[in-house]
Amino acid sequence: MKAATASSRPPHSSTEMVSAETAVARTLVRTEHGPSSPDVVVDSIKHGILLGRFVPGQRLIEADMTRDYKVSRGPVREALKRLSAEGIVALSRHRGAYIRLLTRREVIEILQVLQAVVGLAVRLAAVRMRKKPEYRARLKIAYDKLSEHGPIGDRVLQSMDRNGFYDAIFEIAGNRELARLHPVVPTQIMRMQVYPYLAVSDRKQQFADYKLLYDAMRGGHSRDAHRIVVSHIRRSRMQIRKLPDEAFAADADTGG
Repeated sequence: MKAATASSRPPHSSTEMVSAETAVARTLVRTEHGPSSPDVVVDSIKHGILLGRFVPGQRLIEADMTRDYKVSRGPVREALKRLSAEGIVALSRHRGAYIRLLTRREVIEILQVLQAVVGLAVRLAAVRMRKKPEYRARLKIAYDKLSEHGPIGDRVLQSMDRNGFYDAIFEIAGNRELARLHPVVPTQIMRMQVYPYLAVSDRKQQFADYKLLYDAMRGGHSRDAHRIVVSHIRRSRMQIRKLPDEAFAADADTGG
């Protein structure tokens, strides 16, 4: 699969977005001694992935990052090494640094993790919604936002809204350790990578599942919610197995 070029970047990337990412990152990593520069860069890049500013295969230019994040080359290189260790960025002698493309096996493994983590989250959230009906309003806001763009809308906006829907579920579930286990950034990379290869019928089925999940959780039906998640992710794995090889990185393509 080819790396993204400047023309394939989302049209809403801007200096304002970079500033927003950096501001969020500085808030996330703030300590009593102030934020660490590598931490700011790491969190800014992760946040940029979630916003669709960085897409799978897109190169990360050191000079751009030193300018955008107002740090020297040392912190940028340290940040890229950390992101490489997390499997988010690939470092290549020939291509430099770029957002990793996932192999088919990695995508399937991410889905296996999601089935366990999200499956538990929806059960916990549904139980809490029975006890505190006000959580229904929180989930409704997120679901309405997700429904707004529909299954064939802009892939960046759609993915961001999907993240918001799951964020609401994990927030309502109330288990911070479970939220930490949620592979948010790899999941976003996966979604952005496979979206162009999914048939419209597949996308429509995904959104039909979200409606079923929302209704089950709103009614406090924890077992039904869990069953819907399991079915949804199993179907996703089947879709992934049918996609062409060009949708994925080769197994040996780890950025060497």
